[in-house]
Formats: sequence, C-alpha cells, structure tokens
Amino acid sequence: MLDALTRWRKYLCLTPLPSMDDQIPLIPNARRMGAISSTNQIRNIVQHCFDEAIKKLHKDKFIEEANGLQSATVHWLRHTGISDDIKHRPREHVRDDAGHSSSITTDKYIDVHLRERHASAKNKLIDKDKIL
Repeated sequence: MLDALTRWRKYLCLTPLPSMDDQIPLIPNARRMGAISSTNQIRNIVQHCFDEAIKKLHKDKFIEEANGLQSATVHWLRHTGISDDIKHRPREHVRDDAGHSSSITTDKYIDVHLRERHASAKNKLIDKDKIL
C-alpha cells in the first residue's frame, strides 16, 4: 500500500508520504477539487478494481480464481479488513476507524475470531507423550 501511495503522490508531484499536517486528500474527488465525500465513491472504485481483476484473471485463464473473486463484495472486503485489524489493534481504534457507533458492533468481530479459533482446535490431536 505504501508503494502505491508513494507512486500516486509522486505522480501528483507531491512528497512521497503525507506529513501530519498535509491537507491533500489521499483519494481526491474525480469531478471536483477536494476529497471524496461519499463512501459510495470508494465502493465504486473498489468494485471497479474487483471487476478489472476478474477480467484479467479470465484473460490469463485463471477461471477458478476469477469465479472466486466474482463472489467477493466490497462489504466482504470491509468485514475481512476489520476482522484482521481487531487481532492486532486496540478495539477502540478499530471501532473508530470502522465508524461503529458502539463497541458492541466491533465486539462481534472478536466473537467471530474466537469462534473460528475454537472450531479450528475442536479436532486437534493431542500427543499423549508430551503431556506432563
């Protein structure tokens, strides 16, 4: 991501990385000056990337991968990102970044992680020779 951000900012004749007081939007509005003001615009950009990747996978004869990516949605990507984020960052930070009004919503992602962990350990074999 940082490589892509650096390339983009160099293309715009900006410093490679923004400073703390940088006022330039990371993703500018394509129709007018300023930042993107709607999550719909971000959703459309991400969906366009999915669609282009699917076309390229088909062109390169990666049909199974293309079909798998076709079932991906922007919401799935958001959910996946939050689920991964919650493993490494304080839940309050994830809550705020995700725009959740309550920690209860963010806690659902922790519950999913715990259920997956429990399910993966359910049939785990125990080596009797290593038990104290």
